Amino acid sequence: MRRVLLVALLFVFTAGCLICGTVSAASVVMKVSMSTPENHFLTKQYAEWCRLIEENSKGEIKVRLYHSAQLFRDNEVVKAIQTGAVEAGCAYAMYMQNQLVPAMKVLQMPFLFHNLDEALKVLHSEVGEDFKKAAEKKGVKLLGIVSFPSPDGEGLVTIKPAKVPADVKGMVLRTIGPELSEMMKKWGAGPSFLTGAEVYMALQRGTLQGSIASVTTMVERKFYEVAPYMVMLPYASVQTYLAVNKGFFDRLSPAQQKAIIDASITVDKNNYNSAITAMKHDLEEGKKKAKIYFPTAAELAKWEEGCEDVWKQTAQSNKDVAEVLTKVRAFLKR
Repeated sequence: MRRVLLVALLFVFTAGCLICGTVSAASVVMKVSMSTPENHFLTKQYAEWCRLIEENSKGEIKVRLYHSAQLFRDNEVVKAIQTGAVEAGCAYAMYMQNQLVPAMKVLQMPFLFHNLDEALKVLHSEVGEDFKKAAEKKGVKLLGIVSFPSPDGEGLVTIKPAKVPADVKGMVLRTIGPELSEMMKKWGAGPSFLTGAEVYMALQRGTLQGSIASVTTMVERKFYEVAPYMVMLPYASVQTYLAVNKGFFDRLSPAQQKAIIDASITVDKNNYNSAITAMKHDLEEGKKKAKIYFPTAAELAKWEEGCEDVWKQTAQSNKDVAEVLTKVRAFLKR
């Protein structure tokens, strides 16, 4: 009798452990880090990604979105994902080019792309697939693209009117990479590297006299309060990726992996319309709050002077960059 009771208790204990183990395995927390504020159109797309992951996984994956650089600044997110300090996040291509995928420098080559449609066609081609493979080898899975409306909606916010490069001569301008820095030097300006979250204060204090920015960022970060002028310049393609730590992803069940992949596909599919819609809305809002100038063809040509020299100079630094630049120029017939 005592033996039967012992077996019964052992069965109950084992069953309980199995049940607890199943619940534990099914309960996954995925933290997502990004730097844009809560109301930013980019944050809203990442919030939708998080929502879809929870929905697709039927609640098995609990996603926690940390916006406004609560965990990491935008230039720290890529390394944080790679090392596993955070499970996922908003990975800017302009930071991945120095930390993961050097060939992504092609996205920052000034005035290479003329509009977002061109940029996305390249990123959804063999070139973009190679970017993903290179990142995965270094521990980061790139699952989808979330774009700034660029280069269509990109420009330069300044404390005084700027129509041609001569107008920014002597200014200190916030840049996002060495390629654009070289262009700024050609304009006679001094480039300064700051994260997006640091720009408003720098403009307010006068340590910056201008900054590259999308019209959406100008409106949503309220740069117009401290730099009320903007000249529209399609100088670079600013892209972010829905990025996940590979080790974390590989430990998930196939169903959980599918939940994340499907959510990523949906966000990526809606990306273009989301970016262009945000640009149109914020352009109208921006016109109410700042003086936005669209340069003439002759004026734009002055801003573009020397850009091809920067492309070639950048390509000389890395064989992969040179190969990708050749492919992209052939793709764009440029």
